[in-house]
Amino acid sequence: MITVSKNRVFGFDLLRSIAIILVVLEHSNFYFISNITALPLPDGVDLFFVLSGYLIGTILIKKTEETKNFNLRSAFNFLIRRWFRTLPNYFLFLFVNVILINFGIIKGFVNDYLVTYFVFFQNFYKPYDFLFWESWSLSVEEWFYFLFPLMIVLIYRATKDKFTNKNILLLSILVFITLPLIYRLAQFQINSNLDFDLYFKKLVATRMDTIGFGLLGAFIHFYKKKYWLKLKNVLFVIGMMLLLALTRFGNENIVFLKTLYYSFIGLSILFLLPLIEGLKKEIIPLKPFQFISKISFSMYLINIPLISVFKRVFIISNKMEAQLLYIIFWITLILISYIVYRFYELPLMKLRDSKLFNHTNNISN
Repeated sequence: MITVSKNRVFGFDLLRSIAIILVVLEHSNFYFISNITALPLPDGVDLFFVLSGYLIGTILIKKTEETKNFNLRSAFNFLIRRWFRTLPNYFLFLFVNVILINFGIIKGFVNDYLVTYFVFFQNFYKPYDFLFWESWSLSVEEWFYFLFPLMIVLIYRATKDKFTNKNILLLSILVFITLPLIYRLAQFQINSNLDFDLYFKKLVATRMDTIGFGLLGAFIHFYKKKYWLKLKNVLFVIGMMLLLALTRFGNENIVFLKTLYYSFIGLSILFLLPLIEGLKKEIIPLKPFQFISKISFSMYLINIPLISVFKRVFIISNKMEAQLLYIIFWITLILISYIVYRFYELPLMKLRDSKLFNHTNNISN
């Protein structure tokens, strides 16, 4: 049974649910419903990135302001909590992918490059090998968890009493937003013909700024909450218009796509957050969005292997079979994801939240 937390924000559950549904649609459309690609849908991973930056940024900003200090111990405590949430599932499905490749169910290679996956270095500055494709975004997230707290600590120590905590946090956030953009510009300048998907979309070095815009949202919400709330309706309209325009027309100019595109994507999603955060309670019976939100991490890791199994087992001969099989796929995906969440993720999160690891209140689970 999935428990209900009184501290959950429905708007964030809604956004997370939409994000995972978009991700699964993108991965599954080639096999089941190829015509879905005609719809101008945003990338669910971008939604995950900005939301993650906002939630984690909120935690770190509150921690820094409460203690008036942020040291290596604080950073380590934060990492322990995040690792208990992300690493068990990551390594479980890393091994699942290796096994499925060995049995020929998933296409890919298992070679010496595999070791880089254990330290999330598979796509840090160059494209990863043909293994565990969905891990690229998890690598971006893990490096964010490690580098952002470390940057706060380093700037804090370097500036001593010259900067306030507020200025240290803002400087750290601006670094996260600007450096990936600079890297994309340099990458494009060196070789404009590099593949967009591998060299611009799926590298740690090029994608940190999407998370950085979520951090900026957390900063504005904490220090300028009055404007965050006052402008939420206007910002939401602007954000939706910008996101739809980017989704529909963003790939028509290759220079823009490989350089500024993800900066504007991050900004557009940031504009959505003030209004979304105000959606506090899910009034739909059985709370389906909260349910999908809680199992979304498992769904993200399971959907590609499950699609590969379906491809191996089922041969689609007509449209009706494809539609029926697609319904079965979604039911199977949700069921397996729930089982993994209930009997694997949840026990580990309870251990994380025990007295031994209860250093920080984590609003994002």
